[in-house]
Amino acid sequence: MKKILLSCFLTIIGMTMLFVTGTGYFIGNYAVHFGLERGTIEHPQDPPRAYALLMPPEARVFTQPDYPAEDWNLTSFDGLTLAATHFSPHIPGNHKWAIIVHGYGCTQQNSWYIAEHYLREGYDVLTPDLRGAGKSEGRFLTLGYLESRDVVDWAKQIAARDPDARIVMHGVSMGAATVMIASASDELPTQLVAAVEDCGYTGAYDLLTYQIRDSFGLPVFPAMPLMNWRCRAVAGFDLDDANPLLAVEHAKVPLLFIHGEKDVLVPPEMADRLYESCRAPRKQLLYIPGAVHAAASQKDTDLYFNTVFGFVRPYVTQKNR
Repeated sequence: MKKILLSCFLTIIGMTMLFVTGTGYFIGNYAVHFGLERGTIEHPQDPPRAYALLMPPEARVFTQPDYPAEDWNLTSFDGLTLAATHFSPHIPGNHKWAIIVHGYGCTQQNSWYIAEHYLREGYDVLTPDLRGAGKSEGRFLTLGYLESRDVVDWAKQIAARDPDARIVMHGVSMGAATVMIASASDELPTQLVAAVEDCGYTGAYDLLTYQIRDSFGLPVFPAMPLMNWRCRAVAGFDLDDANPLLAVEHAKVPLLFIHGEKDVLVPPEMADRLYESCRAPRKQLLYIPGAVHAAASQKDTDLYFNTVFGFVRPYVTQKNR
């Protein structure tokens, strides 16, 4: 009798584990494809479906800066062809540069508003399409992890073309995470002198945990482990790889943190944690009152850009860091 009960018990446990694993496989796969995979068969350059639901095509209309522009290309470390646009104010002897890095689901067009302000200040500006976005190749977004290596390579390309360049990198949301991770890279060229992050998160795992628990009221376990399991298998990276909180502890350039006080997507306390953990040569934290996620530059334009240019000015007037 005991053997029969034990056999039944083990069968139930086995079936339960099989059900949980199968369900987790399905849910994790769906979450990764829904949130991180770009495009469809009909529209391969479309953003991930999660972004497309929030931002329909008719809302993705942006005005290109009215400055001379040229296309740049880059081959990534893993063989992807990446695209960017170089805008120039055509100032003789100018060596000030900015790389503007867009956020999740966006393209370089989302960077044009910020790019316009840098151009007015006399910067040459590069606006890349991150991997898996716009005209750049790539199937999956990695929430700042591999994108950071690409931004470092864009900085190297600028440095090769202009050895006297003094480069600022400025990212928003996922672009901010990208910039923060890049700031810790041992491959940064000496021409990269400062970084600005706007509404970045402490880590991809932290952000998704926050959204699952606080925004959707769902249990973090087993949702997050299952999602990360499929993320590693399908998208080729671990969510913990996209870890700006760890990166800023090793930041090699001055870092300005900006966050909207009304940001409900990336909570302001993440900015506090990032700032407290940062070990950059210099750091500053700016909160924009009333600003929601990724809208600080529009909410108080004067405060935003006066702070940005005041922070980076000492570094773009020097030869290198």
